[in-house]
Amino acid sequence: MNQREILVLLLCLLASGMLAVLLTPQILAFFGFGGLQLAELASQTGPNVSRALLLSQLTYTLILFALPGLYLAQRWKENSAIPELQKPSWTWKESLIAWSILPLSLPLLSFLTEYWASLASQWDFMAPSFNAASRSNQVVEKMVFASTTSDQLLSLFTFVIAAALAEEWLFRGAIQRVLHARTLPWLAITLAGLAFALGHLNFIQWPFLLGAGMILGFVYWISGRLWVSMGAHVLHNAMTYFFTLEAGRNQYGNMESSTPIWMILGSGIATIALSIYLCRKTRKSLKRQDSF
Repeated sequence: MNQREILVLLLCLLASGMLAVLLTPQILAFFGFGGLQLAELASQTGPNVSRALLLSQLTYTLILFALPGLYLAQRWKENSAIPELQKPSWTWKESLIAWSILPLSLPLLSFLTEYWASLASQWDFMAPSFNAASRSNQVVEKMVFASTTSDQLLSLFTFVIAAALAEEWLFRGAIQRVLHARTLPWLAITLAGLAFALGHLNFIQWPFLLGAGMILGFVYWISGRLWVSMGAHVLHNAMTYFFTLEAGRNQYGNMESSTPIWMILGSGIATIALSIYLCRKTRKSLKRQDSF
C-alpha cells in the first residue's frame, strides 16, 4: 500500500478538523450566539437557538466527516492506491439481516454503558466528562425538540441522514478501508470502531459507541459495500431520534433502565448468531468467486 495515502488521510483529518472549528462558531455568531459556552446555549430560548445550533451542527458534521471521506473516496477511485473491500454475492435478504444486528444489540450495549457509567461516576477524574455530557445532552434536546416544522425537518435530516452518511464516509469508507489494506480484518474493525468512539468525544457512552462502531465496521467488511453500513447507521439514528421524541424532554442521555437479564443475554446471543451466519454465507460466496 502506498504510504503516502496514510499521510494524506492524516492531513485531511487535520485540515477538516481545523476548518470545522473555525467555521462552526461563525454560524452561531451570525445568529447572535457567538462566544457562548454549551451551558449558556442550553439556557437560551426562542426558535433562533435551535436553528443556529442545527445549522452549526450540520456544518460541523459535513466538514469534519463528509468532506474528507468523499475526497479520499474520489482520490482512491482515480489512483487505486487503497483497494476496495472484497464484495461477496449480496442480496436484500443479507441486507435486512445486517441491518437488524445493531438494533438487536441495543439492550446489551445499553447495559454495558450503564454499568460503565455507574463505575465511572465514582471516579473524581471523570466528573468533567459527566458535566460535559450533561451540557451536551441539553443542547441536543434543543435541536431535537425544535419549535417550528422547518426546524424539525432540519433536525431530522441532520441527525438521521447527514450524521449517519457523513460518519460512514469517514470512519468506514476511509479509515477502516485503509486499515483493511494493512492489517487483519478483526483488528481493522476494532481500530476503526475505536476511532468512531473517540470521534464522538463522549467518554460516558464509550462502550455503546465502541460497540456500535464495531458492528457497523463488521457490516461494512462482511458486505464489502459502504451503502450497507450506511443503511444500518441511518436505521439506528432514526430509531434513536424517534425514541428521544417519544421519551420527551429531559430524557436524552438517561441511561437508567430496567431491562431484564434474559433480554440482555438474548441480545448478545442474537448479535453473535446473525454475525456468524453472515460470515459463513459471505465467506463461502468469496471462495466460489475465487475458484472461477
